Amino acid sequence: MARPVQLAPGSLALVLSPREAGQATEKRGGRALFRAFRRANARCFWNERLAHAASRLAFLGWLQRRVLLVRAPQPCVQVLRDAWRRRALRSPRGFRITAVGDVFPVQMSPIAQCRFVPLAEVLCCTIADMNAAQVAVTRESLLEHLRHYPGPRAWHLIIQPFWMDLREDRIFCRTVTA
Repeated sequence: MARPVQLAPGSLALVLSPREAGQATEKRGGRALFRAFRRANARCFWNERLAHAASRLAFLGWLQRRVLLVRAPQPCVQVLRDAWRRRALRSPRGFRITAVGDVFPVQMSPIAQCRFVPLAEVLCCTIADMNAAQVAVTRESLLEHLRHYPGPRAWHLIIQPFWMDLREDRIFCRTVTA
């Protein structure tokens, strides 16, 4: 079994609320608010450490209830914590920061994949990809695309013997919708 993987170590959560009641926050997505937050704190030229820490921030995500997840190297995270404690952390325009907190790393247990991939799945995926790319699916083109299929590199060698029984030059794949 694979070892657990830590997600989002060294990250902070910033809870934002609109300054005015009824202000629509849905118009501004999480990335836009992150950029506005980073810009607001990077402009603090009088606090060089905060400006530097803000420039090192990375966007991790935007959760419901207006929670912005950010990440930075540990020294920069500490500078942001200190700025919050001293009430020096600036919020994006139109918002105020109501809480800042450390996010404990979330652990993910990877699910192992087996080495077996059903042949039908490989064929259908390859033909669907070729149809999406508007490539004519012939014996030769399918064999060529199977050479580049992710996973075992020998799909074309496995399938070649089956072509002896096929008489049609083209294979058509249609999507059935309910």
